Amino acid sequence: MNEKYGNLIPTGRLLDGKPRTILFDATKCIGCRQCVHACKDWHDHPRTSVYAFSSSNWIQIDPPVLEGLSPLWARNSCMHCEYPMCAAVCPVEAITKYDEGPVVIDPVKCIGCEYCVYACPWGVISKDEVTHKASKCTMCAPRVSEDKSPFCVVACPVGALDFGLEEDMTAKAHARAGEVGGETYGENEAGGTQVVMVLKESKAAYGLKFVLPNKYPAHKIPLALMLKDLFTPRCGVAGKLRALYLAVVHPKRLLYRYWPRRA
Repeated sequence: MNEKYGNLIPTGRLLDGKPRTILFDATKCIGCRQCVHACKDWHDHPRTSVYAFSSSNWIQIDPPVLEGLSPLWARNSCMHCEYPMCAAVCPVEAITKYDEGPVVIDPVKCIGCEYCVYACPWGVISKDEVTHKASKCTMCAPRVSEDKSPFCVVACPVGALDFGLEEDMTAKAHARAGEVGGETYGENEAGGTQVVMVLKESKAAYGLKFVLPNKYPAHKIPLALMLKDLFTPRCGVAGKLRALYLAVVHPKRLLYRYWPRRA
């Protein structure tokens, strides 16, 4: 745990503790989806549909309108929030925020409660229909631990993706936005993220979601689902016991989960 997060989320360190950022320059993206397929290949995922998030598809490169009718391409994937809501609502501490940037789900600890799926303001977390575990982009955390770039960045043929220290990527994003008369996205949303985009049009033109700058914005977990978990054996006895223990140790997480606007 880290005092910065008020003991609300688990934290860890992969390398040197210096935060990294993925830079996506939408002005250069040609919609080839090489990054999408590279992600699948690196994680040994089957080359299933690239048009919807799933346990085998962690990145979407989509036009905001019917494909073929727009020159604009937007990247949708985990934003690796500075203050990740998914980690804050997880009752079993299956999600860790690493100092270097990645927000990673541990499939061994995950109990499939779906709280993170509902909490994510970008809707990029999926639940595997077979394993019943949550999954999403990991920012290639094992590669980051070796001071390497995520594989999607390596695979981009036109330089639309970059990766490096947060301050360097932010400076590049601002400089590029100034060149094209555009704006950035991801710096302030949800308290800041480790993915920054350069846009030449408005966020709405790219079909990107409007997310307030609040840290830990109110989540959208259905109250009925949380009450069901309190009074039924959903998610298993072992998961419930772990969740109960962690609720006692970190009560602020309960406050955020059941009364998010007061956390």
